[in-house]
Formats: sequence, structure tokens, C-alpha cells
Amino acid sequence: MNLIFLSERDLSVLDYAYATDDYEIVLDSLVPQKSSFKVNKKTLKAKIGDYLTVRDNDYSYLGIITSIDEESNGTIKVSSKDFLSKFDVKIPVFSYNGNISIFVKNLIDNHFKSSGDTMQNLPYLDVVIESSANGSLVYENDEMAKILDLIQEFSKTYGIRLTYELKVINGVFSKVEVKVCSVKRGVRMKSDLAVISDLKISDINESSANKVIFAAKSDNTTYKNGITYFLSKDGEVSTSITMDKRITPVVFKIEKFSDSDYPSLKTKATSILVDSSLEHSISFDFAFGINKVDSFKDLSLGTFIEFITPGKTYSTIVTKITYKGTFKKATLMLGEYRATLTDKLKLLQRKEK
Repeated sequence: MNLIFLSERDLSVLDYAYATDDYEIVLDSLVPQKSSFKVNKKTLKAKIGDYLTVRDNDYSYLGIITSIDEESNGTIKVSSKDFLSKFDVKIPVFSYNGNISIFVKNLIDNHFKSSGDTMQNLPYLDVVIESSANGSLVYENDEMAKILDLIQEFSKTYGIRLTYELKVINGVFSKVEVKVCSVKRGVRMKSDLAVISDLKISDINESSANKVIFAAKSDNTTYKNGITYFLSKDGEVSTSITMDKRITPVVFKIEKFSDSDYPSLKTKATSILVDSSLEHSISFDFAFGINKVDSFKDLSLGTFIEFITPGKTYSTIVTKITYKGTFKKATLMLGEYRATLTDKLKLLQRKEK
């Protein structure tokens, strides 16, 4: 596999290398994780912080180099994190009402394109809105949040996510186009499909909430009537009691709300319902190379899946994808519970930062 190394400042080509098949690319929406490549070179002109890109007919990846280590056999091991980890930075957030995609674009533009520091700004970065969703966000004064954490939450509450594309214009790497696009919904997958192997399920919640009832606090003066939200098998949240694909049996929660809470109740309801439904870990190997089902061809982080097993049907999302030595097969992980000690520690450390 061919790797191209690019400058973090202007995307100019710094070096080329051939990576052996002993590579691993890890994409994770919960915790940015390292990918690794072994290259048959003794030195590299790139440095930590620069980029490497994989150009393959089946896949495209842009990584930020995190380490360059010389191996005892004369090769070099290069580790990287996905380009979107660039936004794994804590910034101030303010309450907002309107198009959430514009909110996301403004956060990125303000801190990576027009920060006032030319060394911080990325002149080749271009944020494009391909999907919109209106909503209301309420934050405390002086609240800080990581952009990646916000994106993870918005993928569940508003159905938007980030992707990127390294653009080549007239044979030159010219732009990194970050797209605010919609998550994929409505995918139904049975656990006994021929393209699935090595299935592992860890379930810590047998009865996830699929209905939340908001009751007004007694001292409310403006909003005194309650409101109820329902979760569908596709991850949609609605106030319609007759909505399609409602989940049964009904498991409900009751929450109190104040007048100031009312504009953001749908956001809060979506967070409660979707987070509750994701308290499991489902992992399996998926053979993209032999898959013939169109709806499975573009599985990506944030894809909502109705995963059907003989014992239970899970309304879940893709949270981790790992490629090892090939793009024709990948290990997918569904849900937000992590069973391995390593991933548990990474999640714990992330929450403490």
C-alpha cells in the first residue's frame, strides 16, 4: 500500500513510502485511536504533526502523524490519528438556536480558519454543509466542550456527522474538505448474515428507555403542559404516539423541566433515549469484499442500525471500525459500551479531561 506524506502547513508532498500489509487503521467516534503502518524506509522527511494519506481504490484515509519509531529490523513504524482528531480540542460554547450545521461550521472556522493566529489557522481547510438540522442548544456560562464530543452528541440528537475529503486539483493536494453531512439511518442487519463472523455481544442494559415524559415543574409560569417523546427503531425521536417503528415493550422515564429547559427538550429527550439504547457492545467482522447488499456498502461511523439477533433486536449505531491489512474486511463495533479494559480506561481518561 502506498503512503504519501504531506506538510501540515500547506499539504505539500514531503515523502513517499510503501507500507507492508501489517497495517491497522482504527476509526472510533468515542475515543480517537491510533492507526499504525510499517514502512520499508530508514528515514522519513515528515515529522510528528504532519499528515500521511492512504490512496487506495477501496478506501481513502488522512491521518495526523503521532509518532515515528525505528524498528530493530530496519523498518519504520508510523502511528497516526484520523484527521478529524484535529478537532479533539476543548473550546468555549454558547447557547444557540437555529441550524446546528451552521453552529458546527462556525466552531471549526473560528478556531481553525480565522483564529487570529496564522500559525494556528489551516488555509487549506474548507467546511461544507451538506445536511441541515434545526435545534436549540443550552450551555452554562463559561462552559467548555470538545468539538469532537459535540459532533458525537449531534450525530445522535440531530443526525449530522463530519466526514472529510482530501481534494486534488490539477494534480496537487489542495484542500481538506470537511463535510457536515447526514448520518445513515434505516439499515436492518441480521446477525446470521454470511458476511458476518466472530460475533461478540456484551449487553449491560436489558430494558433501555424508549419513551421519556417531561412534566412541568410546579413553579413554571410559561410552560405548564407536559410533553412526551418516543424513540423509533431507526433512532428517530418524535412526539407522535403513532410514529412508525415504535419500540415495544414500552420502557419510559419521567423527567421534570423548567421554563428555561423547554426550548431544548427535544435535544435532551434524544440524548436520554439514544444514549440509553446504546448501553451495549456488539462487535463482528464484516466482509465488504463479498457483500452484495447496497445498504451495507457504505457503513460508516454514526450509521444507525437495527441489529437483529435471535434473542434481542438492538437499535444501535456504528461507533468503531478497524481495518487490518485489507479494506475488504473490517471489524465493526456497535454501541457505546466498551468491554475491553483498554477501551474502558481510554473512555474514563477522556471523561476526566
